[in-house]
Amino acid sequence: MSRNKRQLLATKKQMLIKRIEQQRSDLAASSKDWLQTTERYDRTWKFFITFRPLFIAATGILSIYSLKKPQKLLRLGKKALTIWSLARTVQSTLNASKNNPLF
Repeated sequence: MSRNKRQLLATKKQMLIKRIEQQRSDLAASSKDWLQTTERYDRTWKFFITFRPLFIAATGILSIYSLKKPQKLLRLGKKALTIWSLARTVQSTLNASKNNPLF
């Protein structure tokens, strides 16, 4: 191998090493941004995980109740869905009025 070719390969290697270092630093910076962005969701998830035993117990009780009185459970589900839809509609209406006030 000629000296010129070795020098060219060494130069390419150094350029690649610098490129990899730059990519690593970019990745570290973006991971910090990602953690800051998802911090709110992580806190919410941790909050829900603390109630996991209660959710498990409620699911068991609900399944026993649904075996005894399935029609009541269906009616309760329909009411819950109606209330949820109403709350979402009111929330979206309030958000829209905040963004586009009439006055």
